[in-house]
Amino acid sequence: MSKLLLKKLESYLGKKLIISIDGSIFTGDFVDFDEDVLCLSDVKDISGSTGKELLVSVSNVVWIILAEDKK
Repeated sequence: MSKLLLKKLESYLGKKLIISIDGSIFTGDFVDFDEDVLCLSDVKDISGSTGKELLVSVSNVVWIILAEDKK
């Protein structure tokens, strides 16, 4: 994992992310990661399906967006 990716992921902990995984898009609260896996909780996909937790290999993530905080 690159130093930049590690630095950004550390700053994203506890925030809402939008991620693309092999063409599917998910939103969730970013709760944990290591060199191989990202973990999101309270997950929702683009079709509205929900789940308690999503574990995904970093190598399967196409892009990550830090969602704006709702005010």
